[in-house]
Amino acid sequence: MKSTLKYLVFLGLGGALLWFSFRDQNLLLLGESLKSANYYWVALSVLISIFAHWLRALRWKMLFEPIGYQTKTTHTFYAVMIGYLANLAFPRMGEVSRCAVLNKTDNMPISTLIGTVVVERIIDVIFLLGLGLLAIIILYKEINIFVFENFISPIISKLNNAVNLIIPAIGISIVLGILFFLLRKKINAWHITQKIKAFILSLKKGLLSILELKNRLRFIGLSVGIWACYLLATYLCFFAIPATSQLNLSIGLFVMVAGGIGMSAPVQGGIGAFEAAVSISLLVFGIKENDGLSYAAISHGSQILSILVVGSISLFFVFLIKRKQA
Repeated sequence: MKSTLKYLVFLGLGGALLWFSFRDQNLLLLGESLKSANYYWVALSVLISIFAHWLRALRWKMLFEPIGYQTKTTHTFYAVMIGYLANLAFPRMGEVSRCAVLNKTDNMPISTLIGTVVVERIIDVIFLLGLGLLAIIILYKEINIFVFENFISPIISKLNNAVNLIIPAIGISIVLGILFFLLRKKINAWHITQKIKAFILSLKKGLLSILELKNRLRFIGLSVGIWACYLLATYLCFFAIPATSQLNLSIGLFVMVAGGIGMSAPVQGGIGAFEAAVSISLLVFGIKENDGLSYAAISHGSQILSILVVGSISLFFVFLIKRKQA
């Protein structure tokens, strides 16, 4: 019941974001734009995205070697795609799902695999922030006022409101710290505590894998390749509709970062959040909201379709692997 309620809440949030994005739009005009789109560029964009997923599988596999595990690249690719497929059902479920896949196919401990996934996420956040900063530097004149009014100012306002909660939070933390100190011996004796400690040690092992990489340049190269593919996929989709076909690669960089932020929202597959973030980012460069939503719908819809197809095929192959092992 709890899982079902969570699913419905996140699904409702995604639906609300979709409604918010499309509420004032001419849906007939949007439909005509989707019908007349050049899907050759969309297909090319999808192929490049799938190649980026393969590079991600290669990069993830590199993190296993320092901690003493080996597997096939195809196994990690299946796990990555099944993870993306799981994210369409439940936000952030993909990270655990892809670890569970390798646990089944290669008998790797899930807690250690989660540590490697956390490393991956940290690297991706660093790249996303760095590329976002680069986009702002390149397109400073176009986005300076827009970003301040729509992003920075609301964040500052929320931070100012949050200041009033700091003192109570400090007080509660001190009380909890004192209670933990007084009861630490009893807490340490609990069976659940021992399990948590074992999990943390295994997680730490996965996190430290980045420090013991044999070929760090290859790892960095794969990371650059992943984000280069994301950028190229974003840019190629511009040519799918006339309204965005004149946009350059620099704008593609900004739109990619905006889409990445939208995809990080706690909704299934970023549905709704991606469309809102991308259409807003395109407004900065004079693209009408209806055209921006057309681009977002084509870009995101094609990616979801590819995940459904490739993810389902990956599930089938994992089933065959398990059957063969049995």
